Amino acid sequence: MSTIADISGSSSSGQLSAITGSSSLGKEDFLTLLVAQLQNQDPLNPSDPTEFTAQLAQYSSLEQLMSVNENIENLASTSQNQQQLSALGLIGREVVVEQGEFQLGDSDVTLGYQLDAQADRVELHVQDSRGKSLAVIKPAEMTAGSHFVSWDGTDSNGLPIAKGDYTLSVLALDADEEGISNQPLIKGQVTGVDLDGSQSTLVTNAGSYSLNKVKSIREL
Repeated sequence: MSTIADISGSSSSGQLSAITGSSSLGKEDFLTLLVAQLQNQDPLNPSDPTEFTAQLAQYSSLEQLMSVNENIENLASTSQNQQQLSALGLIGREVVVEQGEFQLGDSDVTLGYQLDAQADRVELHVQDSRGKSLAVIKPAEMTAGSHFVSWDGTDSNGLPIAKGDYTLSVLALDADEEGISNQPLIKGQVTGVDLDGSQSTLVTNAGSYSLNKVKSIREL
């Protein structure tokens, strides 16, 4: 808001000094200055209140915008709290996430794939952090839709793979060897929830995943 000028008289000057001693002007302070100007103006040469009126309208609009912004922040906070409560309710349930990254632990991992159309050949490749294929799984299901297989954590030679982080890559081809659109899926049981940050993270036996990656949920 622009600086308010042309307030005459000792009374108005005193009021101005008292008010501007603070770091910012509130609406009540602004009205006090406006009244002070009107009381101390020269009757023979009255001030034009147009600028004050415009500033008052500007202040009112700003105040409304600040109120709207505060309401939006409160709504966002409420939404985040509700999301966290919803995430806590998933503990113990089985979820399917649309993501290829997973963690291999002590137990088998349920790997999945979603096909947009009928395939003639499907291969699931388990890759390490360098993109090297360690295991190749050839599932029987090739129809459009979501399918799952249990992987025991062994490589293509039947040897156990070390625990750690891996990535599932899906190769799906039709009868003409053309690629079919697909989505890697990981299925896991929710064992906990990480509430740090703005996005809740589900901790499962197959890894940790953002809540927005969840494709489906079901009770065990």
